[in-house]
Amino acid sequence: MPQQPPLISLIASTLGRDAEMRLLLDTLSRQNDDRFELIVVDQNEDDRLVPVLAAYEGRFPIRHIRSNQKGLDRGRNLGARHATGDWLMFPDDDSWYPDDFLKTLRRLIETEPADIYSGRSLNKDGKEIMVSFVGEDAVISRQNIWHVLIEWVIVFRAETYRNAGGFDEDLGAGSGTPWNSGEGQDLVLRCLRQGAKGYFRRALYGYHPEEQPNANADAHIAKMYGYSRGKGFVMRRHGYSFLEFLPELLRPAAGFVVYTLTGKTTLARRSMAMLRGRLFGWQHFKPR
Repeated sequence: MPQQPPLISLIASTLGRDAEMRLLLDTLSRQNDDRFELIVVDQNEDDRLVPVLAAYEGRFPIRHIRSNQKGLDRGRNLGARHATGDWLMFPDDDSWYPDDFLKTLRRLIETEPADIYSGRSLNKDGKEIMVSFVGEDAVISRQNIWHVLIEWVIVFRAETYRNAGGFDEDLGAGSGTPWNSGEGQDLVLRCLRQGAKGYFRRALYGYHPEEQPNANADAHIAKMYGYSRGKGFVMRRHGYSFLEFLPELLRPAAGFVVYTLTGKTTLARRSMAMLRGRLFGWQHFKPR
């Protein structure tokens, strides 16, 4: 009897979004794959997701878990505890994927064995966003980790994820700490330290709305400040030297100068927020 393909568990932690979830559900329903499950960790206090999920009943397995604990990574870890898959992936509640995403992933699992796979984030027009990705396929390493990861396009072997302890719930959106990002890099660095192998493959990608800095400049800049604090914190936690960290200060410093001189006020403010946030995270790391 032929062996069944590995089961893939997709875990979406969600709060405050319902229309956006439909786009994710639509793309999953078009995957032409019958060996995956979606676990939705619902942190809403109302029933907004009940009719949304009911509309997809029978198309693919969906598990709806209610949680009164807020925080993106608390939801991810809770969903992972309920997952039955051999592989774990953590879509954002406003991300979506090409129709052949799981086919591409399965091809990688079969032909390029590893413990972690990562890919790119694109906007609806196919432009890379959120991360300055490396230009070619790469082995994930400590040196390139800030240029090969976006949390909602990382796939973990379930055993690898669990052995590393899952996401640090004191990092990321909704954590209640100053460290609003870096949880993906933190987890993958822990996996690598335990001997895991990971591949970044440009053929693996998903889509996400692109934030427009000028739409709500103050909110965008505050978000970038929180994300930058997380980056500085995680780099210090994992023993990067100040010489390795220095480029993370020089780039936004240069951006601040250039944008100021060219009259791009919002981008100049964003660059300064990134500089201040990274330095704050680096300076305020304290070992546990």
